[in-house]
Amino acid sequence: MEDRLAYSSTEQDMVLLHHEVEVEFPDGLREKHSRTHSGTLLEFGQTKNGKMITAMAFTLILGNKVKTRGVLRPIEPEVYVPAMDIIQAYGIKVMEKIE
Repeated sequence: MEDRLAYSSTEQDMVLLHHEVEVEFPDGLREKHSRTHSGTLLEFGQTKNGKMITAMAFTLILGNKVKTRGVLRPIEPEVYVPAMDIIQAYGIKVMEKIE
């Protein structure tokens, strides 16, 4: 199955995650000010020793760091703290922007 699903020489593996959150702040009684917070993660697969390591494999590296089981939201510190530490150690960067 691995051979059948392998990338051809003209294909490239990639993970792209982008989110935008608009935050409104009240400013007295007149009007509200808002800001848009966005984050983007872009990672490509890599070939090492002749074998493709997919971008998904790079980004799913928590192993047994999270002890809680089931469907978890990434807003829980148990999930996002070790995830951010690990992906930063691998050199994967999340670009954050506030407008």
